[in-house]
Amino acid sequence: MKKKKQNSSAETEISDIVTVPDSDPVEAQSETAAADAAVLEGAPKTYGEKVLTKKQKIKRAAINWSLLVFGIIMMSCSVYFFQTPNNLTLGGIAGIAIIINSFLPEAVSAILTQGVIMAIINVLLLIIGLIILGKECTVRTIFCSLAYTGIIWLLEIICPLDKPLSAEYIYDAAGNIEYINGVAMHTEGQPLLELVYAILLFGVGGALIFNCGASSGGTDIIALILKKYTSLNVGFALMLIDMVVVLVSFYTFTISSALFSLLGLFTKSFLLDSVIENIGKTKYITIITRNVDIISDYILKVINHGYTMYDAEGGYTGEKKKIIITVCKRSEALKLKMKLHEVDPTAFVIITDANEILGKGFGPST
Repeated sequence: MKKKKQNSSAETEISDIVTVPDSDPVEAQSETAAADAAVLEGAPKTYGEKVLTKKQKIKRAAINWSLLVFGIIMMSCSVYFFQTPNNLTLGGIAGIAIIINSFLPEAVSAILTQGVIMAIINVLLLIIGLIILGKECTVRTIFCSLAYTGIIWLLEIICPLDKPLSAEYIYDAAGNIEYINGVAMHTEGQPLLELVYAILLFGVGGALIFNCGASSGGTDIIALILKKYTSLNVGFALMLIDMVVVLVSFYTFTISSALFSLLGLFTKSFLLDSVIENIGKTKYITIITRNVDIISDYILKVINHGYTMYDAEGGYTGEKKKIIITVCKRSEALKLKMKLHEVDPTAFVIITDANEILGKGFGPST
């Protein structure tokens, strides 16, 4: 039987070399066995990308947009609850808005709040981006940019803050909050603890947004414009812009706040890259087996991916075997391991992490 071959290019790092386990989750196997058998018996052969039903497409879109909104909320909470009260600038439009707001007189800053400043800057950048970049400013990026600033603006209205979250108010002998020049007195709080939460929320939220094929706008648009007219790549341009914002904070705020911001910028960058890499990580699977037909059909019709197969010979026994190579997601790799245990418990399986896959069904080919 002639099988269609699919070539994938992957950067792999060997994480485990395993034989199929002696025991597997019986409940999970029983739940999928009937569906898998039905597919193997009567389904037409499909190759390449998965063919989704309308219901599946709606479900996938709903999950995608839900993750997008959740990522925006995380980034907004990072800025409003942790960065702004502690004068932490981790770069981006939020950092620029924090710095601008600190120079405004109190009467003006009550009107031009951080959320308003972010909204003005983002709208201007979106207009410039649409003119210069065109289709590179996607609908999702426009949505994220406006929602990001809108949530911060809303939080300023429904949950006003006049101190860091970890700080405590200072009370007088009568039990009333002490005020000096109309400002409530409070302790310093725990700026390092709040920096940790600011980084976690901002980094993970940003990774979720990027994984959904969008960005938060703002300095991302500036970076894309710089890429278009200079030799800078987007990543370096973003780091350069964020670094300028943090360096300005050395002049604007205290040295300790600026040093925390610098630490936060680098930590956020590493966290963002790490989360994005782990979200998109897939499995590169090499299978040495005798039951080629059943396993190859399962990969094509149930896992719905292609594979590459070639002949092999055992170095010790001289026995003729087949080697199957395929790439799939983590959840699909688990299903494949369970099927292998069912049809060929003696199969030898090598599983590695693939950090990047380029090709049909995974990403753009280059």
